[in-house]
Amino acid sequence: MPDRHYHHHDHHHYDDDRSGYAYRAGEPGPGPNLHRLRRNTRRGKIAGVCAGLADYFDWRVKWIRLAFILGTVFFFPMPIIIYGALAVVLKPNRFGSPAYQSSEEERFWRNFSVRPRETFSELKHRFRALDARVEQMEYAVTSSEYGLRKQFRDLERGL
Repeated sequence: MPDRHYHHHDHHHYDDDRSGYAYRAGEPGPGPNLHRLRRNTRRGKIAGVCAGLADYFDWRVKWIRLAFILGTVFFFPMPIIIYGALAVVLKPNRFGSPAYQSSEEERFWRNFSVRPRETFSELKHRFRALDARVEQMEYAVTSSEYGLRKQFRDLERGL
């Protein structure tokens, strides 16, 4: 009588993996983008909401605070409720501002976070230009003229 073995296939149980991206929501995900909206408690006066908004949008914090004060004067109590909600919802920035390797990298990630379509369009145009340059280089290197010029250079050098 043949043995009957029931083979259990290994299934991936993603619910058991607490290190997955879904369990780290709000933290920087896969990729190098460190730009997140957080409260800046170091520069903040009350809870760091205005300073965090200023950091995120690269605005001056005094203009954010002035807008909040004027908003409170004209639309009381809604700005205070919004500020309180943001103070509760936004996580504090524990590390200060993100450590970018260059000002160009910082500009890129700020634009990507705030205006992703424009950033994608800019990247698409940059890659098209690079592709055209690579195509021109490939044509120059693979053309018979390149080999002929190389032979003339070698003759001039006495090789």
